[in-house]
Amino acid sequence: MKKWLQAIGIVATILIGLSSCSNDEPVNAADFSSVFDALDWGDGVTTYVIGHKSPDTDATCSAITYAYLMNALGYHCEPRVAGKLNNETKMVLRRFGIQEPAILSDAEGERIIMVDHSEMQHAITGMEKAKILQIIDHHSLGSITTSSPLYCRIMPVGSCCTVIYTGFKEYGVTISKEMAGLLLSALLSDTNNLASTTTSSIDSTMYAKLLPLTVIGDVDGYYKEMTDSLASYMGMTDEEIFFSDYKDYSAESVGCNIGVAVVNALDDSSQTSLRNRMMSFMPQALEKKQREMVFAMILNKTGNYTDIIYYGEGAQECAEEAFGKSQDGFIRCQGQMSRKNDFIPAISKVLFD
Repeated sequence: MKKWLQAIGIVATILIGLSSCSNDEPVNAADFSSVFDALDWGDGVTTYVIGHKSPDTDATCSAITYAYLMNALGYHCEPRVAGKLNNETKMVLRRFGIQEPAILSDAEGERIIMVDHSEMQHAITGMEKAKILQIIDHHSLGSITTSSPLYCRIMPVGSCCTVIYTGFKEYGVTISKEMAGLLLSALLSDTNNLASTTTSSIDSTMYAKLLPLTVIGDVDGYYKEMTDSLASYMGMTDEEIFFSDYKDYSAESVGCNIGVAVVNALDDSSQTSLRNRMMSFMPQALEKKQREMVFAMILNKTGNYTDIIYYGEGAQECAEEAFGKSQDGFIRCQGQMSRKNDFIPAISKVLFD
């Protein structure tokens, strides 16, 4: 009998607790922004928000919008980029009247917030000796380690700016027309106007919410303007084109030390020209980056297909096992492939096996 009374008492306590929880006032999510107070911001020190090397539109816009968010919450941050911007990113910044961030080439001794990457190989020089306060990303967790706790937010969404958008909403910070334009532009760029396999339902929600806040009327026309700018390699050398959107991957993460470039073409003619130019440059890329294999994905924006080219011992066999037989020195795949979601998982499976 005593045990029964004890059991009834426990159940009653749980029910009362649940009832009291349900009657509580809803918690304001913005209150949780105080978690940033625990980070070591330093006294009067600037924290730099920076994306990966070979910065694209998402990396650049992530740095700008997240620095804006942190400043709105009371933390002194400035955006930086890890190298020369591509033509698409320059066009986006001009469209919304935003100045290009300065280049930061060495992170040693600096306070850093990493956006759009968490892999040491994708970070600027000196990152291993920086004080990393935060990581905001939408890729798999990389090799970055820290000596003290940090704020880390990684989500499986189409762009890093989508992750940042959720921060604006959760912490109650108003999104200006300019910030909305940058967030939306990064989303369009990284998801190929929501057509990429990386697109999530959160991306679609963000798209619908941000579009009315921007000055973009014809979004498809604006996206075409972006892609036209991205694929405009006028005056650029083969090396500049190859490394304009390039990432290294280590043997620990993918099974071999490889490099992967992404190049964009607007039509069949430019596709052939760029494919041949990149094929000719790949031996130099292999030597310059000290890789075992290098690959390039030539994305055709109009025809909606991807040509994969390769160089290095075993590179052809590896690519063919992952993506099918070559023809005339390249492999053609339907759709505009994602390096993150399509290429790296498939090539890693082959290399690790």
